[in-house]
Amino acid sequence: MKGKLSLNMVTPANTMGSVKSATLSLVLLSFLLYLADSYPSSDLSNTGCEECTLKKNGIFSGDRPVYQCMGCCFSRAYPTPLRAMRTMSIPKNITSEATCCVAKHSYETEVAGIRVRNHTDCHCSTCYFHKI
Repeated sequence: MKGKLSLNMVTPANTMGSVKSATLSLVLLSFLLYLADSYPSSDLSNTGCEECTLKKNGIFSGDRPVYQCMGCCFSRAYPTPLRAMRTMSIPKNITSEATCCVAKHSYETEVAGIRVRNHTDCHCSTCYFHKI
């Protein structure tokens, strides 16, 4: 029996192979879990455009800071429904909706003889053309 190996016998080589295989499996599983956890789960449709917030205006901020609303809000485009297109004087195939980053509160101030609006709070709302 000493010289013969049985198929059911556990040898050090078999044990080391099993440990290496189990270790490799655990490392691979850990890596896959890390990838799954680090994958962004947020909406990436506005990548490259920051959230609507107050930012210091570098042009008008001289002796005192002037803040203005900057950033992105919601926008989408979709095919115009046929029922709505029939009521248009000039039919358009695509309808779009959007909200812009606008000042909720602001006050007028003077910088180097120029009257500007210093924003104090921002939010996403109906898009308007703004004066400085």
